[in-house]
Amino acid sequence: MYWRVGFAWLRSCVVDLGQNQSCSSSSSSGLPGSDEQLRLFGYIVACPLQDCGGIMSALGSDSWWRKTLYVTGGALLAAAAYLLHELLAIRKEEELDSKDAIILHQFSRPTSGAPSLSPFCLKMETYLRMVDLPYQNYFDGKLSPQGKMPWIEYNQEQVFGTEFIIDFLEERLGVSLNKSLTPQEKAVSRAVTKMVEEHFYWTVAYCQWVDNLEETQKMLSVSGPLSDLLRWILSHLTGGIVKREMYGHGIGRFSRDEVYALMEKDMRTLATLLGEDGLIVIITNQ
Repeated sequence: MYWRVGFAWLRSCVVDLGQNQSCSSSSSSGLPGSDEQLRLFGYIVACPLQDCGGIMSALGSDSWWRKTLYVTGGALLAAAAYLLHELLAIRKEEELDSKDAIILHQFSRPTSGAPSLSPFCLKMETYLRMVDLPYQNYFDGKLSPQGKMPWIEYNQEQVFGTEFIIDFLEERLGVSLNKSLTPQEKAVSRAVTKMVEEHFYWTVAYCQWVDNLEETQKMLSVSGPLSDLLRWILSHLTGGIVKREMYGHGIGRFSRDEVYALMEKDMRTLATLLGEDGLIVIITNQ
């Protein structure tokens, strides 16, 4: 009997992350009918394959290409399944009551000891710590509808994007880091924030995911027998995404030296604003 193996991505089947479940599907789905049970194991489905017209038999059971196909396909399937599990498995730092608790979805901690390789995840977690709000980390790899990280859940309500998250928390919970600022100071604060997030960020992303990809690859938190392969796949996929996004932004169309020249200008601007005491110096006309 011949078997086919594939990924299960059927939302109609309720499958908890990291759990095995059995379900039956109708023949209209292309899988065996309701009288045959399918076993879901880590999002992989195995089921009998009909030998239509004797095609499979005619190819021969000892063909070299079939052995090669089995070995190659099995290795790729195992790698993809493990990568999918690593990206989607829910990891919790601590258990908190879900009511009135902020659930922060972000990328896994890197092995370097840094809190995050994502500037925006680092920004969001730092903000929550500065305003002293209790939160729970979910390192589940589940992106927002915009395909971004981080995002939060609060009392079953989902909020996406760090700027909108901060606005939501300030309005809902009454917290703020800018209460004492004048309108002019808030305007300067926003201008500096946008310079960092919309310009300086891309030069850092270039340094991290393009120019020093091998070093970043070592910091990815991936475990298991195929960790080296999965780390390589994940880092190069991310590097490719960063390149395309940088090109679309425009900054990725410049040379390496030009990108670093832009980075230096932004860093010198921030250093001037910070001053000798490490605080932002804001000059306004009173």
